[in-house]
Amino acid sequence: MSKSKAPKGPINPRVRANVYALAALYLAYLYYQVAKPYLTRDPYGPTAFQFTLGTVVLGGGAAVLGFLAWKMFKAPLPEEEPEEGLEEEDSALLEEEDGED
Repeated sequence: MSKSKAPKGPINPRVRANVYALAALYLAYLYYQVAKPYLTRDPYGPTAFQFTLGTVVLGGGAAVLGFLAWKMFKAPLPEEEPEEGLEEEDSALLEEEDGED
C-alpha cells in the first residue's frame, strides 16, 4: 500500500505575485499589439470602438493585475511555525546547557 506523505508546507506567497505580474505584462503586450496599428493610422488597424474596448479590457486588466501583484509582493511574508518535535528538542538542549553552567 502507499504510505501517507507528510503535508507540504505552504508555498511562498510571492510566487503568486510573480504569476500575476507576468499576466499583467502579457496583457500589456496584447494592448500594445492593438494600440500600435491604431496610433500609426494603419488602414487595416482596429476601429475607434475596437481600440476603446481594447483599452478598457486589456489596459484595465493589466493595470489591475499589476496593482495586485505589487500589493502581494510588498505584503510581509508569514512566519513559519516550527515543527512540534523541534520545540521539544530545543527546550531539552537549553535545559542541558543551563545545567552545565
